[in-house]
Amino acid sequence: MSLASASGAPGRPVGLPSGWAVAARQLRAVKILFPFLVLIAIWWAIDAAGNFSDRVLVSPKRVFDTVIMLISHGVLAEYVSTSLKIIGIASFISIVVGVPIGFAVGANRYAARSLEGFLRFLQGVSGIAWLPLVIIWFGFTHTTTLAIVIYTLIVPIIFNTMVGARAIPEQYELALRSLGAGRLRLITDVYLPGALPSIVVGLRLGMGYGWRALIAAEMLVRQGGLGDLIFGARTSGQIDRIIGGMIVIGALYLLIDRLLVQPIENLTIARWGVLRK
Repeated sequence: MSLASASGAPGRPVGLPSGWAVAARQLRAVKILFPFLVLIAIWWAIDAAGNFSDRVLVSPKRVFDTVIMLISHGVLAEYVSTSLKIIGIASFISIVVGVPIGFAVGANRYAARSLEGFLRFLQGVSGIAWLPLVIIWFGFTHTTTLAIVIYTLIVPIIFNTMVGARAIPEQYELALRSLGAGRLRLITDVYLPGALPSIVVGLRLGMGYGWRALIAAEMLVRQGGLGDLIFGARTSGQIDRIIGGMIVIGALYLLIDRLLVQPIENLTIARWGVLRK
């Protein structure tokens, strides 16, 4: 009898020795890191062969030393905490406000039809395009950055929640109503599990758009954050600090995606089994 058949789940072996499990995790880590290692190797080779000035390109070691210096002096932690605080507050507000609005719009087919074009219009007007106007309203403050990120996050969340709610077959609602289910039971057993895949898609899209809008807003507002870090380094031609900041921006978004959005997807699979990787 194979391991797969013994577990009752074909293709999913269980009971692997701990050494094999560690090796499997290490192999997955190598697969994830391999493209980054290739990019660093190419970068290193170009820098060594090109003999560029420090205002054009610097070596990976120079960037690494700069990042370590920023960490040791507490500078990087201050900039990172500012960016994470804003994206965290914006995400919370966008989910708490956007999901109920999306459900309310999606539950009414007339409202969904009339507002679909409007929401697509708002998606087309990026948060970055709103920056000049919002700066006039709120000035060069954290409020401006927060407003831009909330706008960029909340629109795809509302839109995808509406789409998910509209995609639920009406027969499911009618079946539960015939059994005497109330509004709360319909939300927990029909609307939420049926729309959750679209909500997660909206959250993932919103996080991607919002993170980019955050960096752009920080560059203009200049009140701290990673965007302020790399834009400030531009004035003195600190290529190493700019590249290091870019790497930190990408790495942080990857962590946010893995630590925030992916666990939501995993919980969705475990609870309702409605998402597939």
